Amino acid sequence: MPLALLMSFILVCFATACWTADRVTNLANGATVSAGPTLSGYAAANAVDGVVNNKSRWVSAKGQADAPWLEVTLAAEAVLGGVHLYSGDNQKSPVPTVTVAFRQGDLWVDIPSAMVVDNLTTALAIPFDATIAVRTTALRFTFGTGDIARIKEIAIWPERKDGLPPLGTGVSGDMAVGDDTTTATIAVSRILLNQSGFNRGEYKAFTAPTLADSTPFTITALGSEQVLHRGVIHRNKGVFTAFDPAGNVEYVVQAGGERSVPFRIGWWWLERSTYQNAVDFMIDSRHYVGNYRSPCRGSFGWRDDHHFAFELNTLVPQYLSNPTAYERMPRQITYEVVMGKSGALEPYRADAPDIIKLIHWGADVIVTQELDHEMMKEQLAFFVYAWPWLKRWLPEQNHTAVSAFLKETWGRKTKKGSYPYDKSTDHDLFAVRTAIGDTKGSLPPGHTVLPNLLMHAAAVREKDPDAARYLEAACKQVAWMIANLDWNDPMTTKGQRMSEHVTMTGMAWLLRHHPEQAPQGLKEKISAWARLMVARSDNLWDFRKLSETQWTPVGDKPQMWNEVGNVTGFPACLMAAMQVLDDATLKERMEQIAYAHFDNMAGRNPCGRHFGFRATAEVEGVELGWFSRYQGGIGQLEKARFVLDGAPKNDHYPYSPKKGNIGWTEGWVNFNTAFNLSLAYLTQHESDIKLERESGQVRIRLRAPLNFDYAKAETALVQVQVAGGPVQDVTLTEVSADDTWFAGSVAATGPITVSHGYGYMAITAQVP
Repeated sequence: MPLALLMSFILVCFATACWTADRVTNLANGATVSAGPTLSGYAAANAVDGVVNNKSRWVSAKGQADAPWLEVTLAAEAVLGGVHLYSGDNQKSPVPTVTVAFRQGDLWVDIPSAMVVDNLTTALAIPFDATIAVRTTALRFTFGTGDIARIKEIAIWPERKDGLPPLGTGVSGDMAVGDDTTTATIAVSRILLNQSGFNRGEYKAFTAPTLADSTPFTITALGSEQVLHRGVIHRNKGVFTAFDPAGNVEYVVQAGGERSVPFRIGWWWLERSTYQNAVDFMIDSRHYVGNYRSPCRGSFGWRDDHHFAFELNTLVPQYLSNPTAYERMPRQITYEVVMGKSGALEPYRADAPDIIKLIHWGADVIVTQELDHEMMKEQLAFFVYAWPWLKRWLPEQNHTAVSAFLKETWGRKTKKGSYPYDKSTDHDLFAVRTAIGDTKGSLPPGHTVLPNLLMHAAAVREKDPDAARYLEAACKQVAWMIANLDWNDPMTTKGQRMSEHVTMTGMAWLLRHHPEQAPQGLKEKISAWARLMVARSDNLWDFRKLSETQWTPVGDKPQMWNEVGNVTGFPACLMAAMQVLDDATLKERMEQIAYAHFDNMAGRNPCGRHFGFRATAEVEGVELGWFSRYQGGIGQLEKARFVLDGAPKNDHYPYSPKKGNIGWTEGWVNFNTAFNLSLAYLTQHESDIKLERESGQVRIRLRAPLNFDYAKAETALVQVQVAGGPVQDVTLTEVSADDTWFAGSVAATGPITVSHGYGYMAITAQVP
């Protein structure tokens, strides 16, 4: 027996033994099958004979106008949890499209989570959404029109609390299990890292879960045997931060007979590969005016946003952190009004950047529809705070209308209308919140803090007599949090899923900007949080665990929980907290963990996959995207760009890639907004300004994520104020075509202040 076949046989037997002991049964055993037109010699019964190979498969007839189909009738009615579908020719030509429906009376009902397109794998796990009860005696599989369906085997599994068994369970044959993961068409390296690349000058690491301590590793350019860097693996990690080459070539890591996928290292590589993608997603996923225009329940500004997507909370700091980058992006949005849904705010300038148009859209929807839920109206605090930097693109009427709406509703206890997953009982934003939500993310602790602080700043600027009330409300809320939040309880941290970022960003902002008014013990509270997060990240992935014993949130149904936004939003929490801490060693480790979570999204995880199903086409350098994408749903995101679809589940950690596509996969605008905020804080964290006086002039040097074209000397704008005079924009030019610094000079003999970015996301330098 060939070694590969022997290993597959052992894996299949092991998986089958484990699950048979737990009495899991492949319900396709003993089932009857019917099918559409069939190629001679490839009978439909082959699809349920328990054997996975080319000799025993069903193949649809060629040249058929209708879509191929196959129906499996069970021996008895059962509640089903999902299927395994083995298809293709050897390890090629998997069925690209399949829809699974179940018989309900005289009807066939499509299963939302079992509508697969763009499939690339010959061994596919398809879990059923537990929100629809698949109680039935038969399943119908329909494949893409014009396709030839080659089905080696179908395994059908009963509903179970712990989801589907591993691929390969309950079947045999030479193609029952993939080589390294469930994707038989792509062998996944066991040296796992950010498939796209790394920022120069920052933390770089990979995980090698199967290699022992002290295993040496090397880095070479792709296609070359010349060793450029050497290191040693420790605790299944290889750190190569010191390898910081210039140039624009791909590299690979090799160790212990394993080889990584190619990756790049460049200035601002992470931002360069995601900035435009982040905006593209927000453009596409809007409600009514995005790329799916039918009404979606529970949706307001963005499809499936409910009331806790925090769009303006994240879009505004994105823009404020790096206005030059967002202003130079191509324009895609044209103004539209949706009757009764938008239009209370007058239109923006036609040449406004898309991110400004998105901010306008978010505010317009809230004011037009009078969305006075606490977490909807508090988004508008970001709009009024940022008005001095938005008004270049927007009419004054916008500020007047938003301010009037907030003045009327900020302290109102009640709300109009209903909202999905709503756990709020009091909508007075001056009041202290003592309730904490669950892992849905609909009531994160301290969500009112930053909005009140921003309202205070705007009120002081506008000489509003109520200014002190906002600051007082924020301080009272934080005082309650200091006294009552137990960081050891995951529900105060990672248990809040993608909404966790609102807690730490608010607390850190208060300490940073109002240290005298901040409640006693705030710095110690933030420090305690940071030390616990570092302790929970002490593992081979640099990945913050839910608790000492659990990696990610789990629930009582297979769709609980997809924690994409929890991973992508965590860097914002870390980098906000770093701004107010003093311990240099602690902050260095927090920084490493922040970059590791960006890397986790891009492939440094047990599945070796980017969180986006379409990432191979959307993110430069990515070789392998997520297993699948969700079709339909409230969000209707399958055609949106840069959807973050899925993340490894608890059972994948610390390293169980053969679990395959377990748990729930579905993109959500709430996940992407968490990522957007991390981009904003990353930009602020990585930026710097240096000033030097030179005989009547001041030389300005800016370091910021703006070098996105490595072959061109680009420009950047900074804001300069000389001797208390008017603020003016000054253009800086990249020092060379591929540099991290931009430089220029201004005439100045008096005190000078230079800023990049705006408001609380700006970086500033001064010389007297």
